[in-house]
Amino acid sequence: MDPHVLVVADVSCSPENAVEFGQVLHEFAAACRAEPGCLSYEVFRSEEAPERYVSIERYADPAAFAAHRDSEHFRAIGLARLMPLTTSRDVRLYDAPREVPPAAP
Repeated sequence: MDPHVLVVADVSCSPENAVEFGQVLHEFAAACRAEPGCLSYEVFRSEEAPERYVSIERYADPAAFAAHRDSEHFRAIGLARLMPLTTSRDVRLYDAPREVPPAAP
């Protein structure tokens, strides 16, 4: 079975910080993509609420995700620059995809 970890982070900032927040978030995503265990890191901005962003991250395994959380850019960009601008945050972790049985008729 594929041991990867999927992270879906739904974050918001105040409307007046939306542009700065997006710039810092994209800088953070670029640093994360350079991690050896990061398989993908995508950032999406809400069309209805431009201060709301969703990132979808995929790591090779739990150890790669732990390394991400322990990285210098996580501390320097994520904690020091993004978190002070963040007004709401919902981060969910998912394990490897599983086959879903068909619905009963």
